[in-house]
Amino acid sequence: MKTAFIFGILYAVILFVVAAARDKFGDEGMFVVAALSGLTEMDAITLSTTELVKQQRIEIDMGWRMIIIGALSNMIFKAGIVAFFGDRKLIRRIFLYFGLAILGGVCIIAFWP
Repeated sequence: MKTAFIFGILYAVILFVVAAARDKFGDEGMFVVAALSGLTEMDAITLSTTELVKQQRIEIDMGWRMIIIGALSNMIFKAGIVAFFGDRKLIRRIFLYFGLAILGGVCIIAFWP
């Protein structure tokens, strides 16, 4: 029950911060919030973004970009943890696979219409 309560609070905070960032900073602010909230976990930014798209408060193109930015920041954070705690063999594997995934995500954001 404690985990569900914490997640509910986190979800509400992310919804509020995304809305405030959009009002104050426009689209760029929303991307920053997506990157910061995606660092440690993806659920809150994914659910809050899909709710905003469903309510038509943001466009679907903005929504999927925010989710991908959150996922990319999450992968970078996890790669950093592996770099700090992992051995060389694991670091090489993670950096190769995560690097390819991050490159793919960046290309999708940059080149998808």
